[in-house]
Amino acid sequence: MIKLEKYNSFTIVFTFLLILLLLESKYAQDTNNYENNFFVIDFENTEHDINSFKKKFFTTFPHNDPTRGTVNYDKSLWVNEKMIEVQKGDGVYAYIKARTDDLGYDSFRLTSKSYYNLNDTSQQILFVFKGEFPSEKGLWPAWWLNGSYQTQWTYTDSISAISDEELNIYSGKGEFHNTPSSVNCTDWPSGGEVDIIENINGENLIHNTVHTCPQMCDSEWNDDGIRINCANSNPTDPNPGCSGREYKVEEKRGTFACLWQKNMIQFYYWAPDEKVRVPGGPLSSAPKPSKWDEKFLKNKVRLLNSGEECDNEINEKWQCENCVDMDICEFKNLKMIFNTTICGVWAGNNFDSTDQSFENCNDYIFGEGKSLIHNKFMKIEYVAVINL
Repeated sequence: MIKLEKYNSFTIVFTFLLILLLLESKYAQDTNNYENNFFVIDFENTEHDINSFKKKFFTTFPHNDPTRGTVNYDKSLWVNEKMIEVQKGDGVYAYIKARTDDLGYDSFRLTSKSYYNLNDTSQQILFVFKGEFPSEKGLWPAWWLNGSYQTQWTYTDSISAISDEELNIYSGKGEFHNTPSSVNCTDWPSGGEVDIIENINGENLIHNTVHTCPQMCDSEWNDDGIRINCANSNPTDPNPGCSGREYKVEEKRGTFACLWQKNMIQFYYWAPDEKVRVPGGPLSSAPKPSKWDEKFLKNKVRLLNSGEECDNEINEKWQCENCVDMDICEFKNLKMIFNTTICGVWAGNNFDSTDQSFENCNDYIFGEGKSLIHNKFMKIEYVAVINL
């Protein structure tokens, strides 16, 4: 009887440990699948639903807006229905909808589950988006890449979330600057940031910008011979990050692409009437950037090792704290993000030319602008990350 009890006890413990080992192995296998997981989502030629889209993207951001926008990205707190919908044969529609409280608007922040790195087998990575983005005074839509070294970001922390439901544990807890998660990093800009589309206040201009630690990268845009550091300096700096030339679009839609190579990033745009599915084109089965007409190249930035130091008198104090030992011009673990904020530090401070620009922006979006902003949307017809 005693021997049987010992045997059963040993069996239970052994079985429990075996289950833990198998679960840990499966978790590691699942999370490892997210690095350089290339994909194409083409709503025009392939049938997709919201579930297939959610396999590639988180559709919630359970934190407050890092840009101080008057929006709620937390899906669990949305008061509006049908915020993100898929229309077959057409695309994903991600909406902005007015609320009746001081949170202002429910909005969207879509973050790719996969993250990307350059290496021996991936020396050129192409990001492509075809669709349209919302436009109105007070709006700040963006399509961009953001990196981080944090374990939550790369799913190497045992509590990392890999679904919207798991991200709900962060809802209402902490601030964006002290609560890292799978969709939010607190070591920005240590992994770098690349802004492929940024547009504010309904203007017809697209901005391309790169953000890094001061010690990481200097830049030279469009072979102009001018060297610019890519750090965010103090608020008096007229050029936070480093930026290329603005370019004008007639419509707030079309095809955009970003080609990422070591020490070089190139930004492209095709108007809606351009043929983008021709052989070698951005939406073809085998894109050939080297064959693209020069007129589609809007900005090119060459990245150089900086040699600068982080200085609390010149740079933001938090940036120096996040940028310890970041002395190589290298972008790491880049995730793709689509979002639209409202007002915020850039659109709000540039809403008008007065000293009360930020306040005026918020007055507008709660007043006469409310009916104009409500139900605006970003449409994603095609999105891809391709290893060339």
